[in-house]
Formats: sequence, structure tokens, C-alpha cells
Amino acid sequence: MTNNLKLFWAIGFITIAAFCSNAQTPADVLKHGSSVTFFGVDYSKCKGVALGASTEEMRDKVFPAINMLLVVEEDKYDVKKALLKSQVIIDLNDVNRINTLINPSIFDAYSSKELKPFVKDTIAQMIQLYNLKDKTGIGLVFIAEYLDKPGTTAAYNLVYFSMPEGKVILSEREFGTPKGFGMRNYWAYTIYDILKSGLQQKLEMKYLPKKSK
Repeated sequence: MTNNLKLFWAIGFITIAAFCSNAQTPADVLKHGSSVTFFGVDYSKCKGVALGASTEEMRDKVFPAINMLLVVEEDKYDVKKALLKSQVIIDLNDVNRINTLINPSIFDAYSSKELKPFVKDTIAQMIQLYNLKDKTGIGLVFIAEYLDKPGTTAAYNLVYFSMPEGKVILSEREFGTPKGFGMRNYWAYTIYDILKSGLQQKLEMKYLPKKSK
């Protein structure tokens, strides 16, 4: 083996080792005191059942208003406290852009029987639509699966992902109960309900190895 070839393999090995050492795990994203960039709520593949409002109203008014509420009432929708973070940077640019593309033929559902959980590939593909090339660290987004008014529930996928790669590190399905007056407040409460549900503790119990006694 020539010296050049040896050098090539050595560099390749070091590169792979460095990549693996930086690969994030559920333990990394659930670490107390870590920082995260919060992307808000992605409604782009959401379904709505008997909401009492048109797709256009939800898409153009309600969903942007809910995401803005996460900013103006950050103390109430306290991601930092719920997930024990040291810093939460809110960046709604991607979800605001993608949510404008909601298609009524996809959004409108006539029955709860039409609602199905997202598969992993769907979630991974949705994250890849975000513009992450200039971002680093860990991203967090709530991907809305459905809003079911007759069933008085909403389903979301809480997703942690790496940046700029957009690789899903952790994805957990969560449910919130709506409450309040007005379409914005009614469905925004489902996010509040999830954040106040002992979310961090539930995630740790599921994803972190149990310590031996």
C-alpha cells in the first residue's frame, strides 16, 4: 500500500469517526439545559375534521395566528420550561412558508375514520423541505397530523432533528385537547395542553435508558 493510499484511508477514517462522534441521539436532544431552535407548528399535511371553517380561513388566518401566538405569548406557550432548555430560538420562517401551500383536497376530512398516523418517511420528507443550510444545532417542530373537532382532540408529532442535515433524531406522537373561544385560541390550546402535560418527563421515560440501581 502506497503512502498516499494510506493517507487517504487515514483521512477517511478520521472523517467518519468525527461524524459519528457528532451524531445526535435522543439523549442529546433531551439533555437538560441544552439549546434548541423551535420552528413552530407545521400544518402542511394536517387534516381538519368538521372544523366549522374553510381550508382557506385556516390556512391564511388561523394557522399563522397560532404560530404568532407562540411568539407573543412565549411565557404561556413555554417550550423552554416544558422541555428544560437553556435557550429556545423561535424561527417561524419555514413553517409560515410551507403552511401557505396547504391544499384543500388534502386538508378537508369528513370523518375521524380518515385520520391515520404519519409514517416515519413522511415526517423525514417534511423536515427536508426546511431551509436549514445556514443553521446548526438541534431543531424542534410540532408537525400537526389532524384537528378533529367532533373528537375534541388534535394530534401532533413532536420532532427533534439535526441541522443542517435535517435528520430526524426523535419523533413522538402527542395529543392535545382544544379549549377556549375563537378558532385561534381553541386550537392553540392543544399545544398548550401538550406542553403542560409533563412532556419532558414522558419523553425521558420512553427514550432514555433506565439507570441500574
